[in-house]
Amino acid sequence: MQNTKEILNWNINPTDLKKRGSKVITNDTKTSLDISIQHLKNISERLPVGSQLPPKKLIKDTYWQFHTNINKDYSYLLSLHTKKDARILIWALTYRENKDMQPILFTDEFEIAIKIILDKWRDSFIISLWHVLIKNWLTLLDFKEQRSILVKVLNSKSSQYNKTRNDIINITTNINLFNKINSPLDYAKNLLNKNILIHEAYQLINQKESLLVENEFFSLVIEQYVRQLDKIAIGKTKKEMLLSVYQFLFKHNSQRTTLIVCSLVLNSIKFNKHIDIVKRQTLKMIGDPVKIHLWSFSGLNSRQELTIEIARKKLNTLLNEKFIRIFFEKLVSDDRRKRFWLEFIDKIENIKFSGNRQNYYYLKSIESVSEHVDSRYKITARNQDTCAIIIYSKNYVFVEFTNVGALYVYKQQNFNVNLNSISSMADLKTLSRSTLACGVRSRESYYYSTSYYTNPEGRITHQGDWESRVNAWMKKYYD
Repeated sequence: MQNTKEILNWNINPTDLKKRGSKVITNDTKTSLDISIQHLKNISERLPVGSQLPPKKLIKDTYWQFHTNINKDYSYLLSLHTKKDARILIWALTYRENKDMQPILFTDEFEIAIKIILDKWRDSFIISLWHVLIKNWLTLLDFKEQRSILVKVLNSKSSQYNKTRNDIINITTNINLFNKINSPLDYAKNLLNKNILIHEAYQLINQKESLLVENEFFSLVIEQYVRQLDKIAIGKTKKEMLLSVYQFLFKHNSQRTTLIVCSLVLNSIKFNKHIDIVKRQTLKMIGDPVKIHLWSFSGLNSRQELTIEIARKKLNTLLNEKFIRIFFEKLVSDDRRKRFWLEFIDKIENIKFSGNRQNYYYLKSIESVSEHVDSRYKITARNQDTCAIIIYSKNYVFVEFTNVGALYVYKQQNFNVNLNSISSMADLKTLSRSTLACGVRSRESYYYSTSYYTNPEGRITHQGDWESRVNAWMKKYYD
């Protein structure tokens, strides 16, 4: 009698079937599936905690339904909202169609909106209301009444919650970290006490990484974190924490916060041990300090603006110091001129270079300044060996050359040289050779005399005790 395999004509060896089955999906397909799975995980991480954000049209419609009927009988207004509508109303609290439109959250209408939300309450509203609080933390500091109402509702509902949803529990058990004005400081101290790096601040309350993105509460947390970090001992651990600050700023994605925090770090002497990291990261995240528009942001207070301006000038000084050293060490070996200009480094506003293409490529090969060469180096039409450094400071322009020669001093308003179209070094020497910014009164005393005559513009030759002559000019016109 035939068995089942014989009836079905089943002649495939089970081992062979397994081997062939493993080849149905190629390695390339497996790799593609792994990438897709990771992509889905990343999307999941970016979704709002608790539930998905309602479509913008629903938020808009809910806002206008509420706002249009705000002056009608409350029972009628309440009848217009289902529990689903009440959830969307929470997101509509901050809705605005234009910058002149005041959101519900910051008006007297907020009390009525909260009453509707409470009358249609669902426990999941805790998550949404918490998001409203932390995302608008800075603004709510100016709207004390609305903030007080929101905090009271969250505290009350968190204390009453006795169910098992983990996403709600993660908020209700940590709500004490968000109910005071100085909560950002408490949060920062908790991170430090528990050795949690700032770019992983979301882990303290078991939330997703997306919580850090453009969140006003966490913009204050990182400010306080840096201020606290400034107080601890410098060491290997501090370097790791410092790098974490920049990782946070990258995730946070806020120009305002980046400007403030990078400036706090740059201004602190405690981070000088890691100044190369600070300089590199600040340039990467904000940009060249000579581009002032990159270092400004509307809505800052005077203290913040001053902090940022001090940092901008400090970073500019660090860059200018590097440029001075490179010019007088790499392009020409002149220790005397290098030492002289480094004494004025804090007063130098900007530095430009001009010279041949070979020197341009040489500067581009120096990693520490490479990315700033294009905006500062102007290639001459003629291929001369001489290169110039052009120093802008206190309404004056000082031009030095690699072939020593003379220092040229111009009033900035009279330095009418188009650096983008320089033919040769002669274009930078528009003053008469006979015009001296500082000279001695007699030929015999040229090398030793302290009796000088000066002009606001002109040449100062690098002969003898030239430093004394430049200092004499500086004392009269520059200091």
